[in-house]
Amino acid sequence: MEKEGDGVLRKDYLANFVSELYIQRKQTMTHLSQTSQGEPHTTATRRHSFSVKTPLLFLALLLAAASALAADITGTITCKGKGVQGVVVSDGHSFATTDKQGVYRLQSDKRNGYVFYVIPSGYMPLTEKGNWEEKLFGGFWRTLSFPDDSNMDEQHDFMLQKEKNDKHIMVFEADPQLANRKDTKDMKLYESLFLPRIKKECKLAGSTPIYSTVLGDLSWDVYWYSNKFTIADYKALIVKNHKSYGMRHFCVTGNHDNNPSTPHSEQTDHKASETFRQTVGPNYYSYNIGKVHYVVLDDVVYENTPSKDGKCKKGVVGMRDYKNGFTDEQLDWLQKDLSYVDEHTPVFVSMHVPAWYENGKFEVLERMPWNHSTQRLCQILKRFDTVHIMSGHRHQCYNMQPKQYPNIMEHSVGAVGGNLWASGGYTGHPTCVDGTPGGYQVFTINKKDISWQLRTLEGTGNEQFRIIDTNQVREYQRTSSIWQAIMKKYPGRQDFSRLPANTVLVNVFNYDRQWKVKVTEDGRELDVKQIKCEDPYAVLSYDINMYKHKKAVGEGNGTKYNTHTFMAVTSRPDAEITVEVTDRFGRTYRASRQLPIACTIDAMAPTGI
Repeated sequence: MEKEGDGVLRKDYLANFVSELYIQRKQTMTHLSQTSQGEPHTTATRRHSFSVKTPLLFLALLLAAASALAADITGTITCKGKGVQGVVVSDGHSFATTDKQGVYRLQSDKRNGYVFYVIPSGYMPLTEKGNWEEKLFGGFWRTLSFPDDSNMDEQHDFMLQKEKNDKHIMVFEADPQLANRKDTKDMKLYESLFLPRIKKECKLAGSTPIYSTVLGDLSWDVYWYSNKFTIADYKALIVKNHKSYGMRHFCVTGNHDNNPSTPHSEQTDHKASETFRQTVGPNYYSYNIGKVHYVVLDDVVYENTPSKDGKCKKGVVGMRDYKNGFTDEQLDWLQKDLSYVDEHTPVFVSMHVPAWYENGKFEVLERMPWNHSTQRLCQILKRFDTVHIMSGHRHQCYNMQPKQYPNIMEHSVGAVGGNLWASGGYTGHPTCVDGTPGGYQVFTINKKDISWQLRTLEGTGNEQFRIIDTNQVREYQRTSSIWQAIMKKYPGRQDFSRLPANTVLVNVFNYDRQWKVKVTEDGRELDVKQIKCEDPYAVLSYDINMYKHKKAVGEGNGTKYNTHTFMAVTSRPDAEITVEVTDRFGRTYRASRQLPIACTIDAMAPTGI
């Protein structure tokens, strides 16, 4: 590489030279235009005419200057000292590939401040022994040494190690949203419930490689400064607990992972994500594991507009608002990235905000109209045989397949801590707003064969549904002054008295349209109907306790209607029923209960099915 001073001098000199050359040419062309009008084509004017026909030369020189003004990011990607050919390298805008010697050369304007390579199939980054920060979060990306100097060339070398990962496990965890809060005990619950469970996943994996993807909101921006817990503190927590969470972390940025001290401007989104990019990795990137191509996207455009009253928490300078969707630049990058991928390769797209949602009529509708983001994303993805979109954000569990894109299935993963860890803080039972227990999804991939299952933090970890006796719920709702106050303050909430007597509800947390739900009473199969409904367990674990303490629930955080609940009507209130649920992979989950089932936390808490 050239010396820093030489590299800068060369580029500045060439830029000035071409600029002066262009000005001189323009003056010459003006002179020729004035003197050649009406004159015969003499030898001299023919020479001048020839000079008029040379714009390509000047264009080439101008392009050369533009190229020189972009920095050269170079380096090698090797495995055991030998270059690895064909590895894709990017800075989030430009692309390059390694040659036979494993050498790459990427021209970069350094706008994103990083460089990364797309981990090739059959490899993983080689990191220094004992360096758990690099082992869990790094090895495939680097922050640039001189991100503010677009003229400065840089060199970044990477090393790989071979890993047989055609068969592997990917854990998808959404919205840990840790903030070191005393009221919800989020840190205590994370360490006592989640970390032991994830340690067990590592043990169960045995010799099968296991990795994790965190689908955004690793932290909570509003508490970055008041509670002194930022993205960096989240990373330090994981590194500290590497004996429990000892799997590689692929991170997605969420709306709460932006720096809230960033003032509102045209550059807010880019500047607010800088902490994330410098701490845990690029905000959009891709990698290969086995036969699968994984893509991570940033679908949060952070705005942080000033608050109307000027009141903000410590360190926060705006409303922390944002738009859901993708910038043109990121969609252009995605198209280029996927141009290296065969159409028969399964593709996973991980992002924070869902692209789709299911309404009360069980219709799957687009959720990101800004910049036509849902449609533009899916148009790019439609050429692939199999696509799984992984998202979080809503603290609910949904699986959706849009009719217009039959190759795409979106999994909206419930929050690991349920409803902001609040239900866990009040009752010890983390519960999402749709009643799904706090947990995560485990995907097992064997070449192109893909299966998945919900894991819960409580019980045996395989709780897949909850049985609810609405006779008991209806009575509790009628006699509870707090529940009645909530219904009065928030019109439109579920009124369980409108359901028929002896109705039994089954909330099937990870349901999709290939699941089967069967309810029998004394061996007789009952009619089962899918409905839009609230889960009263979520009301008990969150809404009731929140209202006790704050006389409010908050429309954004209270229990939500879900569309994965099924109802059946028994012949009597003391019937014995059996619920049998079969997932799309033929796994059957069964539970028998004697009615009545009390409307209490203990009676409906996860135990394992």
